[in-house]
Amino acid sequence: MPRLAKAAPALGPDETLILKDQGGYRAHPGAGWKVVECLLTDKRLILWQLRKIVLEVPLSSISDLRTGTFYYVLRKRPALGVWFHPAGAQRPRVAWIIVNGARIWKARLFQMSLLKVDEALVASLAEKLDDSCRAILMHLWERGHARIVELAEVCGTDNHMDVLMHVKDAINPMAVKTMGCPILSFERKRVDPGTGETVLFSWWLAGSPQRGTAQRERLLDLFDEGGHYQVILDVKGVERRDLHVGVAGRELTVESRHASSRWVERFELPEKVVFDAHRVSLKNTLLEICLRKAGDGS
Repeated sequence: MPRLAKAAPALGPDETLILKDQGGYRAHPGAGWKVVECLLTDKRLILWQLRKIVLEVPLSSISDLRTGTFYYVLRKRPALGVWFHPAGAQRPRVAWIIVNGARIWKARLFQMSLLKVDEALVASLAEKLDDSCRAILMHLWERGHARIVELAEVCGTDNHMDVLMHVKDAINPMAVKTMGCPILSFERKRVDPGTGETVLFSWWLAGSPQRGTAQRERLLDLFDEGGHYQVILDVKGVERRDLHVGVAGRELTVESRHASSRWVERFELPEKVVFDAHRVSLKNTLLEICLRKAGDGS
């Protein structure tokens, strides 16, 4: 089959090309196939023919992805069906495409349009990984993206190949087994939707993070014992060695650095305390912190 004339649709200033291949397209199983250039960006699926766009599908409008098998160029080929809701339409439409590596296209489309990543999913996956892999996964859950140098520091190695092996041989295969697609992807260039920053050559957490707008409330009690304050905090799922306590002025900070349960809590104390005179203990799931008041013998 002759290649199409070399041309490409213009991409937006914050749009990045992810996949590109020549293939076939038809609007429904009974229609004829059209030869098109298929392009997947971080914002839309584009079907391009000669010098015009035949179809463009915003990733946010995709509602389902399915696979099928059709005759194409005298033989059966796997095809990918993309269900989407055009703006203003009451019913979804479907576009069937045939491309090389259809499984890769489906996985990437699923990652960017349908995959919802929440804390429960990440925690469930983290439980199946070793400490280094959990550290990488949780760091990207918190940050969204990171360069390989940063990930090497997170998992305590100087060898970047160790990071790649953790991602490619453990984290992503376990994610495929658990949820059907990789959870980490490497992007040469991508715009951080939260900051608008263009990020180069970094690893990203796939999907749409579903983070609560409010931090989960923890059981907290503060007792004034005269010369000191007694703080009791609920810290399920962590060990004493995972917890780090600090004081700056009147602000008490408690941080969990557990690979699968990372969080930071900050509390305003009624007055300044002496941090060097603190005592910390963990009984069952309750963290007890004893802080001497700065005005008592200091």
